[in-house]
Amino acid sequence: MNRQGELEFGARKPAPRALSVTQLVRMVRDALDVGLDECWVAGEVSNLRLAPSGHLYLTLKDARSSIAVVMFRTALERQRLRLTDGLQVLLRGRVSLYEARGMLQFYADEIQPRGLGALQLAFEQLKQRLSAEGLFDDARKRPLPFLPRTVGIVTALGGAALRDMLSTMLGRNPNVHVLIRPARVQGAGAAADVAQALADLNRDGRCEVIIVGRGGGSLEDLWAFNEESVARAIRRSNIPVISAVGHEIDYTIADFAADLRAPTPTAAGHLVMPARAELRQRLDETASTLVGAIRAAAAAYRKETAQLARGVRNPAPQLRQNRQRVDEYAAALKAAIGRAAERRRRHLEHLSQRLRAPLHVAREIRIRAARAALHLARSLTAMVQRERLTVAGLAAHLSRAPLRQRAQTHRLAIDRHQQHLLVAMRRALESRRHQLVQLAGRLDSLSPLKVLERGYAVAINTRDGRVITDAAAVEIGDELELRLKRGRIAAVTRSRQT
Repeated sequence: MNRQGELEFGARKPAPRALSVTQLVRMVRDALDVGLDECWVAGEVSNLRLAPSGHLYLTLKDARSSIAVVMFRTALERQRLRLTDGLQVLLRGRVSLYEARGMLQFYADEIQPRGLGALQLAFEQLKQRLSAEGLFDDARKRPLPFLPRTVGIVTALGGAALRDMLSTMLGRNPNVHVLIRPARVQGAGAAADVAQALADLNRDGRCEVIIVGRGGGSLEDLWAFNEESVARAIRRSNIPVISAVGHEIDYTIADFAADLRAPTPTAAGHLVMPARAELRQRLDETASTLVGAIRAAAAAYRKETAQLARGVRNPAPQLRQNRQRVDEYAAALKAAIGRAAERRRRHLEHLSQRLRAPLHVAREIRIRAARAALHLARSLTAMVQRERLTVAGLAAHLSRAPLRQRAQTHRLAIDRHQQHLLVAMRRALESRRHQLVQLAGRLDSLSPLKVLERGYAVAINTRDGRVITDAAAVEIGDELELRLKRGRIAAVTRSRQT
């Protein structure tokens, strides 16, 4: 329909050709590859990540923008600089598009630090890392042999450093044996060559010390001795190593790893080999010092011997006195032991008597009472017999009736007295028997063994054999013997309460 409201009819326009996502991404990638050649980009490193494949991934950013960066393993292995988050760097590479994600990426081929030289920064990073690992600790440093017979040298053939070291060592000691292991000291592969040379001399085993080094040069020229492989080869060496790289102002990683740093190759020759004249002078000085020390020591010993000789007397009288004193001490000790044994024996007998069975004591008392009664009966019988004989004699002489009557009266009186006496004797015996029974009962009730039957025990200190009645008389650690109703128990004092 036109502006006037009329309908218009015409042919349709063809639909535009649609691109796939892959085609679009490739077109952009190709445009980037053609329009943007290799370039340098400056920025700050972040999100640093090393993949298991060995490829490095990071983000390079500035104040307003960021871009993903990839460095493949082959390019990463050529870099001396170790990247960390926050490091300002310069990256050389190209921009392209990652088709799988349609993401813009920078593929880096080279990395350099901003502000500080790349080699210097790599040197500082490696030095800091190996130092933190303890590779430069003084405890790892080994002393050099005083006068080595065989010296190994790792350096380039034909260099001025080799000539300086040989002339110095042979001039100071013509008899020294030198083993030279040639190695490249500059350029690609030099670090691996130096490390292999150190390993070869260690495997040979004839060297007592090894000098590794070269003459002066720039930081790039000396860089082989700043490689980690050389530092670790020096520390792996079983032979002490002297680092002699460059001039006095030049410092390398090898200097820190070595057992000793020489300012120059010539100085290394001086350090490893003392001169004959110096040795002779040192020997003369040492001999003079030693002779003086020996003379002083001999004089001191001579003086001390003289003082001791004046103070020493004839020891024979003192020995005789000591022998006599020893005999006296032995006799006194023997007597003391005998007295102590006798005291112990008497004490044990006393304890045995105190601990006798009460039935045994009662039996003894009964026997003594029976003996007393028998003796009393015999005495009374004898007295009565004598009285009867007297009466019978009197009766024989007195035949008249009055006398018989009187005798009869006396006989009756005697019989009565005899009866009274027998009754009194029986009463006395019964009283004594009753008293004996009471005493036996009391003795039995007071007997220690009776007390033991009630669960008590008699404690005896084996240290002095005495019965313990007071806890204060016992020391901690004393051995005790506990006597029970049946048997004995040994115990040790652990504590006490007074």
